[in-house]
This record gives sequence, structure tokens and C-alpha cells, in this order.
Amino acid sequence: MTFGEIKARISSEMKRGELSASAASVQDSVLSAIKYLERRRFTWNEFADTTATASAGVSYLPFANLPIKPLAIDTATVVLNGQRYMLEERNWKTIESVDSTLTSGNPDCYAIHGRSIRLYPKPSADFALILSGVKQLTEISANASSGATNAWTEDGEELVRLTAKAMLFRDQLRAPEQANYFQGEAAKVQR
Repeated sequence: MTFGEIKARISSEMKRGELSASAASVQDSVLSAIKYLERRRFTWNEFADTTATASAGVSYLPFANLPIKPLAIDTATVVLNGQRYMLEERNWKTIESVDSTLTSGNPDCYAIHGRSIRLYPKPSADFALILSGVKQLTEISANASSGATNAWTEDGEELVRLTAKAMLFRDQLRAPEQANYFQGEAAKVQR
């Protein structure tokens, strides 16, 4: 299903004249539903074996430098001499307390901080960093064409549609009982 089709279907199912497929509130509800759901784990927003280069002498790898937009990192693995080694996740404070800017070597742990992956110790050479986790799907936005599509409008279409309707009833139509009904239906789809 395309972005335009999901908006038209919501409008048709709502049977409210003020909620046409071109209405900003319908589009906003679809985008809000995706934003609300995107940090949750679904088969369509997981990623695995995404590779980035960790550069020698650099402790931080910004998310912006990755080939995907991660929302959560599950695992980080380095490749050293052809072997894969899983890094241990630590919190930023722990790494900060032991890190001296002079320490370098083969990283054995990482922390997520400020939309970056912090490696410790700082890499002494360039190496491949392989990541898995939850990613943001970016094809659907306020500027997207009606023909735009991604896994939210395909695999997650029913969940997005039900969540968007719940948001319309809650935020636009001020009908909490209907909002609760559609939120309950969305919860059933997630199981």
C-alpha cells in the first residue's frame, strides 16, 4: 500500500467529511503513528550486519556516518584479523570513568551517547564495525509523494492505520472511547 492509499483508506473508513484523504490531519496522524511506533521492534524495522568503518584514533562514530539511521543498537561486533569479536555494551559513564585520551588498542566495549557509538579503547587501527538493531525507515515523511512506500505502509499497514485512527479520534475528534477502541485493536495486531 502507498502513502496516498493508506491516507485514503483511513479517510474512507472514518466516514467523516472533514477527514478527506488530502486533509492535513489524516497525513499528520499517519506520520505520528509511525513516529509513535518506530522505536518498537518489528520484523520490518530491524537491521543486521550493517557495516561501518571505525577509524584509528577516533573514539566516536556518529550515527550520521552510518549507512542506516539506527534507533537502537543491539549488538556491535568488530572484525580483527578476519575474526569477529562481539563488543560488550557499557554505559557512557563507565567508559568515561576509565578512558584516558591516550588509551588506544582493540576496542572491547562500546556505549551509545549523543547519537554516537563510543568505542573503548580508542581504535589503534581502522577496522570494520558490524551492527544490528532497530532502524528508522525514512521513505515516508511530510514531503513524501502519495506514491511513497516503505515497510510501514506495507508490512505494518494495519498497525499504522489503527494507530492513526486512534490518534485522530483522540486529538482531532475528541472521542476518547473511539480512540481507546482503536488503540486496543492496534495492540491486538502487535501481538
